[in-house]
Amino acid sequence: MKYRLLRPRRGPMSRPLAVRSRRSWPVRVLGAALVAALVAVAAGSAYYAGRRLAGAQPDLAAENLALREQVASVSAERDRLQALANTAESQLQMARGAQQGLARQLKAAEGEAAQLQEDLAFFESLLPAGGNTSGIHVRSFRVSVDEADTQKMHYRLLVMQGGSKAFSSLPEFRGELQLVASLVRDGKPVTLTLDEDQAGPLPGLLLTHYQRIEGTFPLPAGATARAVTVRILQNGQLRATQTALP
Repeated sequence: MKYRLLRPRRGPMSRPLAVRSRRSWPVRVLGAALVAALVAVAAGSAYYAGRRLAGAQPDLAAENLALREQVASVSAERDRLQALANTAESQLQMARGAQQGLARQLKAAEGEAAQLQEDLAFFESLLPAGGNTSGIHVRSFRVSVDEADTQKMHYRLLVMQGGSKAFSSLPEFRGELQLVASLVRDGKPVTLTLDEDQAGPLPGLLLTHYQRIEGTFPLPAGATARAVTVRILQNGQLRATQTALP
């Protein structure tokens, strides 16, 4: 007897099996319906968005036109107000110019009045008077804060020689001018003697009948003048004096 090895036969059932999961038809139908619904929604959204965009164009144009009109109106109002402001500024400048002119005229008139008062005092001093009025006299002395610099004082004085003997022949007088200022600084009284070193080159005195003197002198920082005294000196001797308040 011959024995044969039994070999398995290959048939259709001997191929490798592939297991595939198959979806049921209700699931596939539901998925297709969902996809179709999404496509429909997207198409509808695009359609209505296009309609809204097409319908917004006229509204945007109208709004743009309205805004342009408003801008034009505001610009016209701005131009009108600017013109009024320019006119008002011109009128204000004219008024300021007129005011400054009046201030200059008033200052000049005050200066002329002060000069006339000094002249009147001088001519009154030339009239005959009782007693001995010979010698040197300060007929007028005024002080005030300088307008250009508040740290300076302005002074004016009229010095006369002779009195009732002014018409007679008189010798020439030579002397020195000295100013003594009574000040307040830091709440304390201070006396400051102003000679040529402190007040600059003070005018010298050289007269036969009369001499007008005018000038300025500086104040120490933070000081206020309460009174100023003028002294007429000759060879170190006091010949005349007078005090004025600012």
